[in-house]
Amino acid sequence: MTSSVSHHYSYQDCLDHSKKIAWTEDDVLAGKAFDFSKRFLPNRLSGVDNITCLNDNEKRQLNQIMGNAYCHIFAFVEEFIIPLVTQEALKDAYGDEVRLRSLLRFAEEELKHQELFRCSMALFEQGFPTKCSLIPGREDVAKVVLSKSRLAVLYLTTLIEWFTQRHYLEHVRDASGLDELFRDLLRFHWMEEAQHAKLDTMLIDEIAETATLEERETAVDELLGLGEAIDGLLLQQIGLNIETLQNATGRRFTEAEKGEISTKTQRAWRWTFLVSGLEHPNFVKLVQELTTEGPGKINRAAEALSA
Repeated sequence: MTSSVSHHYSYQDCLDHSKKIAWTEDDVLAGKAFDFSKRFLPNRLSGVDNITCLNDNEKRQLNQIMGNAYCHIFAFVEEFIIPLVTQEALKDAYGDEVRLRSLLRFAEEELKHQELFRCSMALFEQGFPTKCSLIPGREDVAKVVLSKSRLAVLYLTTLIEWFTQRHYLEHVRDASGLDELFRDLLRFHWMEEAQHAKLDTMLIDEIAETATLEERETAVDELLGLGEAIDGLLLQQIGLNIETLQNATGRRFTEAEKGEISTKTQRAWRWTFLVSGLEHPNFVKLVQELTTEGPGKINRAAEALSA
């Protein structure tokens, strides 16, 4: 255990790559439409194939509803990242210009991601048979997150950005039968989040240099507390997904059927939005390097969420 994170990243490399891959919302969405005959998410991210009370058409519609909610949740949980990164950039506004430009581009790209997801949800609504219910309170959640220590907030940020890598590279990129536009949404998102994860690591390293072991350990506890809150938000959204599916199909589910849908999609989403980050090798390495008790804590949390 050390007070620093081992990495080979640099602000210059991140800035150069950001400029090289730059894209706009129109590059992704202009003139496009979703193909509602196809699924949006692989089963690893939705869990619909494991639901016995739904037929194939209902599973496809639930998968699409979850795809739309996936975009909403990303816009929802990333709300706090923009003020966080902007504050980190302006701490050295007259110092390292490359660091400043890299972090300001990071903040601007996160704004773009939110707009991309908002536009995609508006496009989804145009083609889907019913309006989707989505959890409210994005700004309030951001305030709660930002009330935690800087290190805890950055732990959460890098967790999100590392699991974004897993979603696309391991489960979407080579998956067959998915809607091409939705696949593009995740591909363009992944392209920039790959750089953001590196920038997070450098910011964490800067803070860790002067943070005490106790502060680094406490930040893990704060992260896990935020994870519990996110788990609660996911369960709320799952309830709204079931409501939307009822409206789309005209079918009223029994309590037992609702329970099965909720249990099986919750298991998938716990992996998607929590476990896939807690178990990501780069996140595990970071916690191992900065804490002594942290690795055991995140491992136990991942096991409990996977049960």
